[in-house]
Amino acid sequence: MEKMNYQQKDAILYQKAKTRTSIRLFFSYIFLVLYFVGSFFLLNLDFLDNPLPPLFLIILAGGQLALYLILFLMLVSGAKVFRIFYWICFFFEFLLVALPVYYLIQDIPSFMFYAAWIGCMLIKLIFLYAVGHSLGHNRWSKILYDHVVEIDEESEEEEYGEYDQEEELYEPIKKPVYPKYEYEEKDYEAEPYTLPQVSVRLGICIYASLMVFPIVVQIFSNFFVSNDLQTVFATKDIFILSIITAVIWTIPIFFMYYNHPYSKRILIGCAIGEIISLAAYMPKFIGYITSGAYPIRVFILFAIVELVRYAILLWALRPLTKT
Repeated sequence: MEKMNYQQKDAILYQKAKTRTSIRLFFSYIFLVLYFVGSFFLLNLDFLDNPLPPLFLIILAGGQLALYLILFLMLVSGAKVFRIFYWICFFFEFLLVALPVYYLIQDIPSFMFYAAWIGCMLIKLIFLYAVGHSLGHNRWSKILYDHVVEIDEESEEEEYGEYDQEEELYEPIKKPVYPKYEYEEKDYEAEPYTLPQVSVRLGICIYASLMVFPIVVQIFSNFFVSNDLQTVFATKDIFILSIITAVIWTIPIFFMYYNHPYSKRILIGCAIGEIISLAAYMPKFIGYITSGAYPIRVFILFAIVELVRYAILLWALRPLTKT
């Protein structure tokens, strides 16, 4: 009877791991859908001058969404072999980057479009790598696929509190008894961010900004139009500035993700690079102002958009001030 009790607890723990992993995969798929929708609108912005038929991009995106829908459904089953299939799909996604490179070689005048396409694909690869990494290292994924339980003393009560401490899957941990006020202080004390966590936070902010800001400026292009209602400088310029920011900060993202000892020094160098790029853009921006082609409100709105973009960047890096 006691043995059956352990089996029931194992089944409950396994089902909980399956539910947690399923939720993670569900939101990952939602992100992929939003990614492809955002990329489609981004690549069809007027100033990029898309040389490819939109139907081609729709079919390419639809095929990938169908592939990952099937793959994620298979991963929910808990079979370990499907993790191997996931990395095989990831490898083909990596090879798919050769497609825009091939078109770029054939059509150099459309460099901006293919560069944006390659940038979008790199964002997708980083996200898919993070998902694949979690399938092998997340504690719930380990229970689901490897049937291995990791014990975390600080979160044991939260995650395993409904189970008997004599469960065979792990050894019981004797926690020290703290006074009530001291225990509550430790319970609510915020843990500092690690460098890999900051790198993920920074990557999400940088690459989301690369897609969101040009699209938002394009949607509200009427607020940035010239006096003669013929030209809009903001859409192209915000896209170029966002690309430069993404290129500059991609380097520390990888260094921080792997806990490189020189990560903070590289961050300082990237901050200097960002200041230099902004200083190099200022003469062009001043030229727009002195030309008299745009009303002053256009430049005020553009400056506000830039301030928001840099505020997001600083917010992503803010945890480093506490470490």
